[in-house]
Amino acid sequence: MTLTVNVPAELETELETEARRSGMSNDEFVRIALKEKLRRRPVNGQKSHFEAKIIATDLPIRNRSLEYAWLDANRDEYDGKYVALDGALLVAIGEEARIIATKLREIGNDTAMILFVEGSSRPQFISGGLW
Repeated sequence: MTLTVNVPAELETELETEARRSGMSNDEFVRIALKEKLRRRPVNGQKSHFEAKIIATDLPIRNRSLEYAWLDANRDEYDGKYVALDGALLVAIGEEARIIATKLREIGNDTAMILFVEGSSRPQFISGGLW
């Protein structure tokens, strides 16, 4: 199949630049880009794939040692629950993370950390392996 598409000059330049950078011909690069775009499209009402997006690179790194110390001390009491911690302060608790996130938005807390608590009696899984 042959398909002719008219694109703005700046898009054509960008496509040629990316093709050159990738070491491909223009046709090959555009063919691959179109295939990737079509693969991401929802089919028969299915949800589209999650696409990660960087929304900020200048946010401060926060020390979460108080949250992890709280978790170590309280994991059995809150086993199977989601908790929101701001430092050593328990801000919210619930059965679903999205409900806790809604509560945090309502109270204007954008620094709390939401965690699912697993008690000490549960097996510990890391990277798919049982420790």
